[in-house]
Amino acid sequence: MKYIKIALVIVIIAVLSFGGLKGYNYFKQWEANRFSEINMLRTNQDLMLKKVTSLSESITRIVNDIIKTTVEAKPDKTYAGLKDEIIELRKDEDANKDEIAKLKEQLSERRKAFLASDDTILIKTIDDDTLLIYRDTEGTLQPASDNIVKIIEHRELSSVVPILAEEKIEIDKTSYNLKAGGYYSFDGTYGVIISKEIFSIKSYSANASLLLSDFKDFKFAVGADVGYSVRDNLEIGVGYNTLKEFYVKLQYSF
Repeated sequence: MKYIKIALVIVIIAVLSFGGLKGYNYFKQWEANRFSEINMLRTNQDLMLKKVTSLSESITRIVNDIIKTTVEAKPDKTYAGLKDEIIELRKDEDANKDEIAKLKEQLSERRKAFLASDDTILIKTIDDDTLLIYRDTEGTLQPASDNIVKIIEHRELSSVVPILAEEKIEIDKTSYNLKAGGYYSFDGTYGVIISKEIFSIKSYSANASLLLSDFKDFKFAVGADVGYSVRDNLEIGVGYNTLKEFYVKLQYSF
């Protein structure tokens, strides 16, 4: 009878842990949908989102499922603008060496941002001027040329967020790395095993485990084992514990 009660307690704890983690995942997804910028603007079309960076100020709003973004550039902070300023300061390099070093750092940041962009646009005007812009990591067009004062972009909402109802936040389920199941030692001991994954490579994982056995006296041991994922969240493994026993295990990963 005592064995059954202990087993039930362990099962209940495992179920509550699993349910709690799943509930947390759903909550984070719901929270991301509720507070995402695009959803907020779509729901409240009288609102505007303003973002200020060292390179520009942008205002985004949604009108009739069209995302309207206006970027007010700071020409003296663009790559070309900083480069021209450095050239000017080098006329008296000794006196301006600290300012030059500071501007060089900003120049390096602009170059890295431009090179990291997957969307760059080069425009040639009738007057043979060159306008170079790029899309930053947040999806906003930014000036790379110093002769740009304002960028206005209109995009259809569906091109940015195809299906708002299915917008999700990516949650790494392996971040919990909890496992529960049964084990059997080569000395004839068996019981419940609860593990925490330390690291994994492909289908293999290294784990620290707590082994519960002899439910009459409720004994436990600490073990280290290697697991192999056989399908979905089911794992088999082999390990060694503080009772100097080798054991095999079968576990479900949460």
